This record gives sequence, structure tokens and C-alpha cells, in this order.
Amino acid sequence: MTSFDDAFTAVVRARGVWRDDTPASVLERWSSFVAECEHGYRGDEFAYANEAMSRTTLQAALTDPSLADRPELALLRRRVEAVDARFRPLLVEHAFPRIDPDEWWLRGIVRRAGGRLAQDWKRSFGFDIEVVRRPRPS
Repeated sequence: MTSFDDAFTAVVRARGVWRDDTPASVLERWSSFVAECEHGYRGDEFAYANEAMSRTTLQAALTDPSLADRPELALLRRRVEAVDARFRPLLVEHAFPRIDPDEWWLRGIVRRAGGRLAQDWKRSFGFDIEVVRRPRPS
């Protein structure tokens, strides 16, 4: 691990994150979540919220003063922005208007999801989203 990795890990661990605590692993978690959403997220609302928190963890690191002067942060920021650019079009924006607009990834909901998440959001919040059905394996 590099000194940046160590500093990043210290920041995220101070927030209570004890797994997937390196820049690469948190970014991979965010990227994998976005890839799942691109195909219709299949988990429930609690799994969705948990996975979306990887972006919150990244944001905390991207804005932490102790990391601000590190050149590696700029590269991480560009990589996060590339994943963000894939996620933003998937969202119905402002679904949760009381959430801070700076946390846009939590404020919106995906337009398409598996049946479980669609049912959860309909029951919990009254949201109607497109249900993505995948064919059963042969």
C-alpha cells in the first residue's frame, strides 16, 4: 500500500468503514454497484442503500482536508467522476428532496430495478419505477 492508500484508509476507518477501505476497493464497490444499476438493481432497498453508501465514503475522502494536497486524490476524483457520469442518467432526480443536494446519489432513485426493489420503494415511499425482468437461466 502507498502512503495515500494508508491515509485514505485512515479517513474511511475514522468514519466506521472497516472493510473495502482502500481507494481501489471503495471505488470498485461504487463501480460494481453502478454496473448492477445499469442492468436493473436486483437487491432490496436496504442492500441498495448500503451499496450507495460507498459513494458517500468516497465523497468523504474526496473532501477530507488531510487528503487535499495529495496528487493521487486528483486521479481518484477523475475515476469517481467517470463512474458518476454512468450513474446520474439512471436516476430519477430529487426523489428524496430533504436529502442534501450535494448527496445527489442518495437524493435520487434508479429508474429501473428488479421486482424486489420496485416493490420495496412502492410500499415504503410510493415510488413507481420500471421493473426489469431477466429471463430465467435455461
